[in-house]
Order: sequence, then C-alpha cells, then structure tokens
Amino acid sequence: MITPATRLVDEQTHVLREALTTALRSIITDLPHLAAKVTTQATRLRHTISERVFAAIVVAARGENPKKALPLCVASALWWISAESDAPGAQCGAMLAMRHLQSVRAPDNCKLGWFTEIARSTTSAIETRLAEHGRLISDLNRKTVLAKNLGFTGAAYARDAAMATHLTDGEAIDGWRRFGALYGAMRQLHADHARSTVDLDGHPRLVVPPLLLAHAFRQGNAGMVQELTRLLRSVPSGDPECHAVLRDLLRSPRTVSAYSRDLRRLHGKACDVLDGLSSAAEPRAALRAVLDSTLALPMPGSRELIGA
Repeated sequence: MITPATRLVDEQTHVLREALTTALRSIITDLPHLAAKVTTQATRLRHTISERVFAAIVVAARGENPKKALPLCVASALWWISAESDAPGAQCGAMLAMRHLQSVRAPDNCKLGWFTEIARSTTSAIETRLAEHGRLISDLNRKTVLAKNLGFTGAAYARDAAMATHLTDGEAIDGWRRFGALYGAMRQLHADHARSTVDLDGHPRLVVPPLLLAHAFRQGNAGMVQELTRLLRSVPSGDPECHAVLRDLLRSPRTVSAYSRDLRRLHGKACDVLDGLSSAAEPRAALRAVLDSTLALPMPGSRELIGA
C-alpha cells in the first residue's frame, strides 16, 4: 500500500538514481579509470539505492524540503559504492563523496561539518574492519556483533543524519547522530536476517545472521557451543547432513527467543530516540516504518533439541 511516507522515500530514490548517474558521468573526463571502476560497482548496488536517501528523510523530518539533501544522498551513495570492497581503488568512496560536496553551494562551516562527518564515518569503518580481521568464530558474541554494526553501517547512517542536521539549523545534532547510528545498526540486522537460510532446510547454502549465531553461542551449553564451533570450522559447503545439524542447533528455542528479544529491544531503543526528536509526521512515519520492517520478518522456527 502506498502511503505518504512510502511515497516520500520512492520520490527521493527516483531523484537520487538520476543524480548519481550524473555524478558518475562528471568524473569520466578527469578520472576515467576510477569512473569505470565505481560505475561497475554502482551497477551492482542499484537494489540498495533507496537506503541512501536517509539524509533526505532526516531533512524532511526537520521541516525542510528534502530536495536540499540531494547532494548529501549522492555523497552517501558514492561512499557506499566502495565501502566494503578490498579491490584496487576500493577506498575511493570517501574521496569522491568529498569531491562531490566540494562543488555544492553551502556555507564553509557547513561543508567543514560534512567533511568532518565523512572522516568520522570512514575511520570508524576502517577501524571496525581491522578489528574483525583475525577474529575467531569462538570469539563471536552479542557485543562484538553490535560493535561491528554500529562501527560500520551505524557510523554511515550517523554521518548522513549529522550532515542533514548541518544542512538545516544544526540543532539536536547529537540526537540525530545517535538515532542514525541505531537506525543503521537495525538496517544491518535487517539485511543479515533477510539473507538468512537458517530456516530453509532444503537450501544448499547455510547463511547465518551473526547476531543469531552469537546468541547460539551464549544460550547453548558447553557441548552445543563446542559442536557449533566444530561444524562451522569444518563443514563442507555442500554437506546437507552437517547443514541440518547446524540448523537444528541454531534454532533451539532459547537461541531463537533471545535473538528475537534482542531485535525487539534494539528496535525499541531506536524508536525511543526518534520519539525524543522533534520531527514532521510523514518523515517520522517513514523512518518508523523502516524500523518496524525488521520485526515484521519471520523469526526462525525453533526446534527442541534432545539432550541439548
């Protein structure tokens, strides 16, 4: 069903898609090799373009025309194009984002705020990725999963919220940055959950949401944790019997209940922060609807484990 809130997101997504294409074309003359690289990467990320209009929704929530935030949305899209890649030229996104914003007509103090936020989110993302390298499966826990989500996706959304606030009157910037971080963490949890194949017994690949796995480690007894660790380290990707054992372990009632409870708790925290911020009705509804969409996803069907 189309509502004013969904229409707002759809309209901004359409405008952003065209603006991003124009921005990529603008660098072909000066940076042809880089332009070719990021254009290819951007094509792969077209399905997530609606995620990059967050700054426009925040600007609308603050009572101003969301079109003002189009340069911020383009900058966010440029940042994300290469944020998770290790290929040559991968870390160019932040530079392209700042290059794009440099040409925008805005007060110098506003631009300084934007560049500071981009630097903050980029260094947070790099630090988070470095912390993840070399981490053992057995070290996974709820704290490390949430730290990763807040440090990477959360930092990117916090940046977009803060940049949108700089664009308006600059008030309540800490509150919007905090909301952006929680909103981004929830978006990552949503993506992890939506990709999960834990509940698909016949699926050839086992894709486990990190937070669900962390709760499996936490809720299971010593034998269950040992078996989970052993199977995750050694299971052949196409072994249906091992996958079945893993799926059963991951869907124990205590694990599924703790996972579901954690999603609801984080959702409630994000909603509480949003409720404490002054915002217009339709943009607030759009932000709330996105948060609610995570709780609308079906939880894994729990299974009783004999002897677990």
